[in-house]
Amino acid sequence: MRRMFTTSAAPEFPPRPYLPPAAAGAAGALVAAALGLEFGWRSYIASDSGAPGQTAFAVLAVSCAVGILCIFVRPFWGERMRRWARWLGIGVVLGAASATLGAMWRASAHERMENIVASACIFEVEGDPSISSYGVQHTARVMSADGAVLGRVRLDADSAYEDGTRLRLVGRASSLPDSAWGRSRYMAGEVARVSAVRVVDSESRVIGPIEALRARMLDVIQPDASQARALVAGIVCGRTTELDQASASEAFARTGTSHLVAVSGSHLALVTSLAQVFLAFVGARLRTRYLLLVLLMSSYVILTGGSASAVRSLIMVGLTLIASWGERRGHGISALALTTMALVARDAGVVFDVGFQLSAMSVLFIQLFYRYLSYLLIRFGMPRPIAEPLSLTLCAQWGTLPITIPIFGTCSIVAPLANLVLGPVMSALLVVGLVSVPLAAIVGPLADVLLAPADALASISVFGAQAFAGFPYASIAMAASPATALPYLAACVVYAAWLDASRWQVAVVCAAIPGALAMHLVRWTLFAPASVTVLDVGQADAILVRDGSAAILVDAGVDSEVADALARNSVFQLDAVVITHWDLDHYGGLEDVLASVSVSRVVVAEGALDAMPEELAALDMPEVVELSEGDELSVGGFACTMVWPEDPVEGSENEDSVALAVSYDSGGCSLDMLLAGDTEIAQEERYARRVGDIDVLKLGHHGSAASIDAALMAQMRPELAIASAGEGNSYGHPTKECIDTVEASGARFLCTIDVGDVTVRPARGGFSVSTER
Repeated sequence: MRRMFTTSAAPEFPPRPYLPPAAAGAAGALVAAALGLEFGWRSYIASDSGAPGQTAFAVLAVSCAVGILCIFVRPFWGERMRRWARWLGIGVVLGAASATLGAMWRASAHERMENIVASACIFEVEGDPSISSYGVQHTARVMSADGAVLGRVRLDADSAYEDGTRLRLVGRASSLPDSAWGRSRYMAGEVARVSAVRVVDSESRVIGPIEALRARMLDVIQPDASQARALVAGIVCGRTTELDQASASEAFARTGTSHLVAVSGSHLALVTSLAQVFLAFVGARLRTRYLLLVLLMSSYVILTGGSASAVRSLIMVGLTLIASWGERRGHGISALALTTMALVARDAGVVFDVGFQLSAMSVLFIQLFYRYLSYLLIRFGMPRPIAEPLSLTLCAQWGTLPITIPIFGTCSIVAPLANLVLGPVMSALLVVGLVSVPLAAIVGPLADVLLAPADALASISVFGAQAFAGFPYASIAMAASPATALPYLAACVVYAAWLDASRWQVAVVCAAIPGALAMHLVRWTLFAPASVTVLDVGQADAILVRDGSAAILVDAGVDSEVADALARNSVFQLDAVVITHWDLDHYGGLEDVLASVSVSRVVVAEGALDAMPEELAALDMPEVVELSEGDELSVGGFACTMVWPEDPVEGSENEDSVALAVSYDSGGCSLDMLLAGDTEIAQEERYARRVGDIDVLKLGHHGSAASIDAALMAQMRPELAIASAGEGNSYGHPTKECIDTVEASGARFLCTIDVGDVTVRPARGGFSVSTER
């Protein structure tokens, strides 16, 4: 094994890593597989039984033509490019063939699932259950009474069932929805969703000795006993069901240390190191040692659930051992490329597996830039024992940022420091756990004693993660944009230039990156321009009012889209979230808001607190306060006055909705705006006189037919009316009647369906308006 830390005083400038032609093969396989399965998914949602096969064959034919052309073409620019072209062609053909077979299998399985009666089938659970606020979900293999496999489905149940459990149930089967979630399940190989109404019979079944050992180890660990035990189960056994429900999971995510829990290459490296020490101690021969290592690593991957990232690591380490066996020098990027092609050939859906994406890109960037970054940091004056592990963390974060930002909408600022501190502790936890947990499983009565060191290390890890997560701006919300790809563009520039930078140049770069981030934070947390933004959050409401360091959110949307909207508007903290009333499309995203930004308080109408929905009452909420008619919220230079409701309400009906008159008058700039919530004509007629002449109207109830009439438009005289609605909503919002009424009054009409976020800013002699698109 290569030593991570060396003792030489003066670092040598590393050569540029070699990119093998196999890298082109891996890229071709990934692109072809992604396109093929994407066509398969679009055929699936089109519900055209003949389309999947036709599309699959068309994709295969085109891809094969491109691939064969690449294989046999003779480029004018030399033998090296010829090899790259051949590998690219091989990868394209391989990825297209795998995607075609995968799409056809999914299409046939979907067709079989459309005709099943759930009570006549057997459902065998695969992997660990997933528990969330939406219930318990499992991946299940569906079999007929004679044992024939019909397909894989997403199974919803009231209880959690373990891997290998066979269920007979009464339930309802349906196709996957046309959504990001449905697409992700399709790519994972599931072709339908089954909701269990009643489980008639369940039979726990252990498939083999490794699974039996895992079940016994989990019984000893008792992952539901504490957060520390849940972490032990995650690191040693690869089971994160209980950890995902714990607050520690959020702490690991905020500190960018979740990868230390997920089974990956670092885990296998430690397992391999322990095994090599033992085999060397007993005097095993070299080739015997390699065979036993491969067997042990394979068993460990099965033990931990066989995730795509773990399988990737297994194949890469296996290729390295084969190279060593043949007395050849291993090459990490070549091993990664061949492993990627093998995984795509096995299942094209691995391209869409987030764990695989993160694992592969972190390994690629470590292989490319680890030695280079280490050299620069050491040259800058950083001690080698700090520079080398920090380089690993920076390389991994560099390679995965363009993936994590679009998926999770956050960027961990403390990740380098947290990984530097927690990495050794959690590595020690893995080593101790791999020894103590199997022993505890064998020696039952002494289990607590044997697990005490692992408990201590896990508790330290949880405490450390929560401490780092408590740092101000430990993790900031960020939205996907074209700028998200900048880390990859920077990687291309660095690789192409490969400069031996001087100490002052390293210092400038080291200062520029955090400096730019700090300027961004300061600008949007302290000096945000005065504005009111109607956020595009689908068929829901969320309006951001901000000025300088002050910001409030009026309504919280219906789901996580509101967190994405806050991220793309660079919102890092909120003084308050006003929930106008208890309709799901106004409070449904509150949990996501609380998880993504700091919120000082939640504001509701007088009387509405007692009727708060149970799912909100169960959250770790900030202070909740009630407002009455005439009460005012100050947001920088904005005054937000509550003009409705007039009396205490429960908040369960549209007529109970809070309406706010928002006014701004500072530095010669002014703005008067009404946020009507879900109030309609009957309520607006009662408070319109108090509101008076306004510049902008945020239409009530998403622009329903009863949201406004000509008399109210003439009374309030807005120049702009904005509706917030979701594309294709079943209510027909905004209605033609509403739009016609607005435009007949001479006002301009905008809807988030058409233009995305709508931002209104106070200006001299009027107001300015800008839209997202």
